[in-house]
Amino acid sequence: MSNQEATKSMARWVMLTTDANLPLMAEVLNISPVMARVMANRGIRSKKTALSFLKASIDNLYPFANMKCAAEAVTRISKAIATNENITVYGDYDADGVTSTVILYKLLKRLGAIVSYYIPHRITEGYGLNKQAIEKISTGLIIAVDNGISAIDEVAFANTLGIDIVIIDHHEPGEILPAAVAIVDPKQHDCPYPFKEMCAAGLVYKLAEALCFHLGVPFLEQEESLALAAIGTICDIVPLKDENRILVNCGLAILNTNKLINPGLGTLLTTRGYLDKQIDTFTIGFVLGPCINAAGRLASAATAVELLLSADIALAQELMSLNEERKQLTANCVDRLLASLPTEMDKVLVIVDNETHESLAGIVAGRIREATGRPSIVITRGEGAMKGSGRSAPCYNLFEALYANRHLFTRFGGHPMAAGLTMHEENIPLLRETLNSSCTLTEEDFLPITEIDCELRLVDITMQLVNELARLAPFGSGNKEPLFICRNLFVENIRVLNEKNTLIFTFGDGSGKVVKGIAFGLNGIYATAIAEANVDNACGYFMDVVCSVEANAYNGTVSAQMRVKDFVIYTYG
Repeated sequence: MSNQEATKSMARWVMLTTDANLPLMAEVLNISPVMARVMANRGIRSKKTALSFLKASIDNLYPFANMKCAAEAVTRISKAIATNENITVYGDYDADGVTSTVILYKLLKRLGAIVSYYIPHRITEGYGLNKQAIEKISTGLIIAVDNGISAIDEVAFANTLGIDIVIIDHHEPGEILPAAVAIVDPKQHDCPYPFKEMCAAGLVYKLAEALCFHLGVPFLEQEESLALAAIGTICDIVPLKDENRILVNCGLAILNTNKLINPGLGTLLTTRGYLDKQIDTFTIGFVLGPCINAAGRLASAATAVELLLSADIALAQELMSLNEERKQLTANCVDRLLASLPTEMDKVLVIVDNETHESLAGIVAGRIREATGRPSIVITRGEGAMKGSGRSAPCYNLFEALYANRHLFTRFGGHPMAAGLTMHEENIPLLRETLNSSCTLTEEDFLPITEIDCELRLVDITMQLVNELARLAPFGSGNKEPLFICRNLFVENIRVLNEKNTLIFTFGDGSGKVVKGIAFGLNGIYATAIAEANVDNACGYFMDVVCSVEANAYNGTVSAQMRVKDFVIYTYG
């Protein structure tokens, strides 16, 4: 048979390659060749690295003492506790900032410190330290968590008031650093710490552990702090590798053993209907995280902090209600802005829209980037200035592009995939012009990329493989769920459940082996593909399928099935 006709896939399929000795890996580690290939694709090639990755033990975390200024931070905080200084934990309004604040506040409170917390209001104060808040707080020590690395003027102002600042941050540092007592940020150029990609919650967990060790007291909050650090790590979308993967793996294990490890978190799980369900990265990233973030977007993030410091059902219900409002506002904005885009779009989209709530600009930019493939910045009219948030594509370093135009901003910060900015309205056209004139992206770069680990035959799809691959979890940014391609599959049967937007395939490959495949959210794409290929919807055609593999439990029987992510349909002559 020869290929006569094929539909188009939703993305560019890229087969990952490796020069690792896969048979040797499989033999030494006692794993399948498929598992060896998947691990090698993630840069796991030595026995030591592989065993460490598969174990993901808290014992494999690096010593906090290796962090630049770690000793100075621990010493200054310990002194404040011993001398009964007033301490303020100054956090941020997202899930990373909220969990960081709660971890440190609860520990300091238990250690007998005179401690309070402060979360700036996103709309009226903006991100990070601000002089008005510093003057109002007026404590002996401020510990800035998830912010502070760019607060040069604000730290200088605090110093004039006799207030010391300790900074625990993970954002990109500038050329000049604030004159703080201690700056703990592994991204500092001269910081010897081997892992640079932790979020604030992970750093604060390690600070808390080091502080207890320094004071010679047990870290009684360790399990709760691990659970909260896992939430911050997942929600901040830092790469789930090295220490981040360990924190998330251990935190999820704790949450699934004791969902009430933090009573407020347990209340939120109850309110969302997840108290009796398995908690994974999806639950945190798409169920709990958005509720925590919604407080800082549409109200005050202090509500989320208060929930995690208590177990108030009313606060959990408020967060859930705020998140529902946030989802509706976001959907309305995205639909309106996508409809307004011209046919011939810029390579880098700089969209000005005063109707978008400034706290939603980042989410809206992300959705527009997903829909267009283009780096997108949404700018709206904020308090006294134009404020924007950008989300980038993997092939475009948004932070570097904005840094090259930093003279156009009154404030900006971020990392390669996301950034925030404040600027005068008259500078927006120049920003749009300079970003696009210097952008070297091609139309092909705007297509999403699906990275495929290797090709599978249906006979390879077994529960043994499912169980093996599960050892690589948790999956997320930097540790993507393994994807495979199965070619030339015959569609023996298909059930189209339009009311559930679900497709259920029965695939064969001529060997007698059949495997079930399930696809969610692809009904419309499938209907279009069937029409383009001009084939019978019932069955009797061929497909190349990109999928993950998973367990399917039905009527007491567990079997391996394919989770279909993308496909092309072929007809043959």
